[in-house]
Amino acid sequence: MARPPFKKSNSRPFSSKSGSSARTVGGSSRGASGSSRSPQGPSSGKGPSQRAELSLRTFEKKNQRVITGHHAIREFLEVRPRELVEFWVRQGWESNQDLRSLVEIVRRRGVNLEEKPDSMLDKLSASHQGAAIIARALPEVEWSKFFSKESSVVLALDGLEDPHNLGAILRTSWLMGVDAVLVPQDRAVGLTPSAHKVASGGAEHVPVIEVPAMNQVFDQFKEHGFWIFGLAGESKKELFELEIPEKIIWVVGAEDKGMRSTTSKACDELISIPQVNSAASYNASVATGMALAETLRQQKTKKN
Repeated sequence: MARPPFKKSNSRPFSSKSGSSARTVGGSSRGASGSSRSPQGPSSGKGPSQRAELSLRTFEKKNQRVITGHHAIREFLEVRPRELVEFWVRQGWESNQDLRSLVEIVRRRGVNLEEKPDSMLDKLSASHQGAAIIARALPEVEWSKFFSKESSVVLALDGLEDPHNLGAILRTSWLMGVDAVLVPQDRAVGLTPSAHKVASGGAEHVPVIEVPAMNQVFDQFKEHGFWIFGLAGESKKELFELEIPEKIIWVVGAEDKGMRSTTSKACDELISIPQVNSAASYNASVATGMALAETLRQQKTKKN
């Protein structure tokens, strides 16, 4: 599917000139989202993990992020070891095989351990598993390389609040070859330790990029041949009827309220996912996974 000529917008939410870049998210949870449409995902309240992570602003101010979860830490040490700043481990780590294994890896990198009581680790994440990494923020994205690709899949999360949903989406995005995940600068979750943990290393491979306004950003993507499709349960056009273009942004709304009206109107088309019972809706991360799986399936079919 070829993108027809698109009228250029005077607004420039970020530049795509050679050498320019966009800021990637480093780490704190932000507030609630206002929006309009009914999403394909249920409501998700703020749990203990979000309350525990309020202290992460200290690290964000230093342009750092906090990673917890053994799989996430291992993937970080494999992919970005030079960005390691500190390694925190629970006091008495010697009695835990998984922690001993992580300590061995970190020591081979020449990094000193900082033994901390559980009460200190609890301030970073309610589910830290006894270890945490303080790392430099993810590198910025060079849009000149990004926009020049012939085929590209991007996600736009419009007001997602649950770090577990973000983590699950990042893990799936990594496995499905997503190039980037766009999130609003305000009223949406960021890369918290819980998101890192659930992503199980996906955050090291798929950049999460803050943007000021989704509808303005979409204009620039359209200039580079992207089509914008929003997931919305009320749409009559279903996912498996869609011929998915080579360059696409899938838009996913907040867990309980869906996309904001301005975001919805900026989409080329709204797409639903079939279901046999309309009394409920898909979880945001599940709906995202289904859309990405169908995208990958069609991409492979075209290549064959």
